[in-house]
Amino acid sequence: MSDLPATEVARAVTMIDEGHTYRSVSRTLGVSVSVIHRCVKRYRQTGSYVRRRGQGRKRATNAVDGRFIRVQTLRNRRQTAVQTRKLLEGVRNVR
Repeated sequence: MSDLPATEVARAVTMIDEGHTYRSVSRTLGVSVSVIHRCVKRYRQTGSYVRRRGQGRKRATNAVDGRFIRVQTLRNRRQTAVQTRKLLEGVRNVR
């Protein structure tokens, strides 16, 4: 999903409130109509132009697991992702 900066969201909301269509606003800002619709909808729900926290896919590993993966990858650069995953499962009991 494309995110617009807060200034562009404010501009889009203002243009919609002035009577411009979603399509004309999307052409002006150079993004899709669905991005404009989501930004305006989010502004109407929250009253804020900035993106809400906590959106997106949740992490499957924690910081310790990430550090383990990074160290193992740097130690053995020829190790595949599957091998790294199996090693992580065996050492850290992660599935």
